[in-house]
Amino acid sequence: TPAGRPIVDREKTAPFLIRTFIKIGSFHRITQFEDGPIPTTDEQQIFTWKDATLRELLTTLRATAPALPEIRHPLARYSFRTLYADGATRGHLASKDLGIVYSRDILGEPGSLTSTAPRLLTDEDVLPGPDERTLDELRFVPGDYLCVA
Repeated sequence: TPAGRPIVDREKTAPFLIRTFIKIGSFHRITQFEDGPIPTTDEQQIFTWKDATLRELLTTLRATAPALPEIRHPLARYSFRTLYADGATRGHLASKDLGIVYSRDILGEPGSLTSTAPRLLTDEDVLPGPDERTLDELRFVPGDYLCVA
């Protein structure tokens, strides 16, 4: 396993559902999930595995959210946050920031939609950034909500 990461055989392991809530400009308030109906008009449902990275999630969201032109903007910044039931507060929701991914990280250099950024083609001996850690490493579990702003 690279860097001690678990290897998921995606041919034999079923993906799990992530209810993802996208809001342009800022995250949804936690109270929107606790006090009333969940903001399903902002929801995208995606399926993935525990070894997926934030970059992979963003690529999936960009492919499955055709009604949101903002999610395809080449200069956009995407912040990821999880909402989860916190046992310490008797099941009330808590949040945790997971990381940030920029469009240029998956598209290539600014202005290029067809080629991969040269820096992404080189092997670097550095620790993975937050956008390269897996959902498992970020302690995201099935049933948590994913918020993207």
